Amino acid sequence: MIEYDSRKILIYLAVKYDGDPFKIINAIRLREDENVPYEEMQKVCDGVKSKVITYLDKDFPNRLKSMFRPPLVLFYYGDITLLDDEKRKYAVVGSREYSDYGEQVTKKLVQEMGRGKILVSGLARGIDTIGHQAALDNKVRTIAVLGSGIDNCYPEENKELYERLKKEELVISEYPNMSEPDKTHFPMRNRLVVALSEAIIVPQINSHVSGTTISVNLAVGSNKPVYVVPHPIFDETVNNELIQEGANVAENGRQILEDLHWE
Repeated sequence: MIEYDSRKILIYLAVKYDGDPFKIINAIRLREDENVPYEEMQKVCDGVKSKVITYLDKDFPNRLKSMFRPPLVLFYYGDITLLDDEKRKYAVVGSREYSDYGEQVTKKLVQEMGRGKILVSGLARGIDTIGHQAALDNKVRTIAVLGSGIDNCYPEENKELYERLKKEELVISEYPNMSEPDKTHFPMRNRLVVALSEAIIVPQINSHVSGTTISVNLAVGSNKPVYVVPHPIFDETVNNELIQEGANVAENGRQILEDLHWE
């Protein structure tokens, strides 16, 4: 009987079950790998174009290992050292639809947070995209966490940005190959964005029912500070409501850096 490498088993199951951690864990419990021909497992693993880091690897970040429902496999392109636990990371999250003000304050805060810190976001349309682009423009390192397969850029309009991040920064996903984006993937993606970050910055949020709200709630539940940009009272956002509910006011990057003792 062939003894399979545990790491290879994880990768095989992640591909077979499209990155679904619950199905992967269930397959492990049922020892499903024992019935898989070696050639089939090898073929599936060889079919992964991206690089892979697993929960079993010694350089898998403790921030992810210690989180609730940690990822078992991450597919990635780029500089994996950006995941290192000791590197300071903050998330920029926000609405897909944004105002000129929301765009301007996102760029301003990323510039003021400065180099030496790592911006984490989800490559979504809107504030996420502006944050990643502002990071590149200011030579700030950045990590993009996808809600689609690692080889499937979503939204497609971000293809050029996605390709640049693959080469110059870091793109990660729990989902293999060309897996299609799914509504269940985005909350799972958001949990990784929050888990990797020490603080969350929200330049603009337009609704209480959104992915940004999920990220904010996850951060609060993890006792991580949330910084929300105040908006003019005529703007149709919920930023000021979040501040009234206890979120920190984000007026400038220096204030956030001082508050986090990152100066």
